[in-house]
Amino acid sequence: MTAPMRQSSGVGDLVRDTSRGREGVLTDVREGAPILRPRSGGGLAEEWPTSWAAVELIARRGTWEPS
Repeated sequence: MTAPMRQSSGVGDLVRDTSRGREGVLTDVREGAPILRPRSGGGLAEEWPTSWAAVELIARRGTWEPS
């Protein structure tokens, strides 16, 4: 079970956006908001902003494999 992570998640971490029920990779932080991209997908995958309250850490950067 993962615990909700506020700003302790970092760029490159695999996270779950609990507000959307989607997994994503934390790719950026803009104006204090985490920006996620889908874990997998061909071409340019659309990013989406979320809130730190909705970010749940799944795995740290370097410990997970892209699918």
